[in-house]
Amino acid sequence: MTFVLTMGAAVVPPFFLIAFFLTHFRHRLGLGLGAKAVIGGMVSAPLAIGFSVLLARLGFPTEGLWGAASKAWMGAAIPEEVAKFLIVWFYIRRHPQCDSAGDLFCGSVLVGLGFALLENLLYLLSSDNWMMTGFMRGAMAVPGHTIDGMMMGVFLAWWWRKDILAPAALVLALGLPIMAHGFYDFPLMALDSFEEASFVDPLAVRHMLFALFVVTVVVSATAAIWAGRMEMINVFLRALPDIDLHAPSPAGLKLWRWIGRAMMVGAAALGLMGVNKAMQVDPLEGGWLMVIALFPAAFGKIMTLRVPEQASGFLSPWGRKPRG
Repeated sequence: MTFVLTMGAAVVPPFFLIAFFLTHFRHRLGLGLGAKAVIGGMVSAPLAIGFSVLLARLGFPTEGLWGAASKAWMGAAIPEEVAKFLIVWFYIRRHPQCDSAGDLFCGSVLVGLGFALLENLLYLLSSDNWMMTGFMRGAMAVPGHTIDGMMMGVFLAWWWRKDILAPAALVLALGLPIMAHGFYDFPLMALDSFEEASFVDPLAVRHMLFALFVVTVVVSATAAIWAGRMEMINVFLRALPDIDLHAPSPAGLKLWRWIGRAMMVGAAALGLMGVNKAMQVDPLEGGWLMVIALFPAAFGKIMTLRVPEQASGFLSPWGRKPRG
């Protein structure tokens, strides 16, 4: 029974977001290509492990803050984001069903979710506390990989539409996810291996690392909402929309809006619990609860975004102007 619950806790968060992006964009990215993108993301995980092993041979520091930084970027951010980018660029982009900028955006997101799916399974199956690990990863790590995929996908979509020159688009599509991923992992890894004897004022260092993590999560959550608005809302207002762009199903939009509202309410409740704990018990512990609420709140907001009614005058498959 425990194994079944662990598997459920591992697969539900990524499949929940996979379902959202596939149903919202089901006329832009077919189910077949969507499934292949998720599988491609899972394939990118062992590829990333291979890259990290090669980078480890270069002999980067392993102790202290420099060790945490090398693990964050050389052991995780760079190999993982490069592996995901290679799957998108050399497989998704060249797939016969990939014929629009929206396909690249959705494909990038689903590759990130495929990676998160396999990583989640590995973490939870090896954890002594699958409930806590599943909750933390479902609220933070899975959305984090999704946000990295969204940032990658936005700039690849702009490259496809020729809204931005190729060198800049590719640098941003790979560089920004690497930076976001590294700044997310670094403070967590530094705090996990923290040695108070190495610092004159260890509490101040802990607070600085926590502040860096908070800023990273806030910026990443904001970037997720921005990327969602650019490719899920503003794309309908373009003079030359994607060739396979259709408004999502009105019934589907309504369902996801209710789910999004519920997520924002839950995130707000968690945040208020954090405020209460910060004021009455421990500011740092309360701060962690408030930070954990940010990614669910951001994706709740994305799910409530409304497709504009003045969407370039094109019709949805249901014979009406797209509505929110």
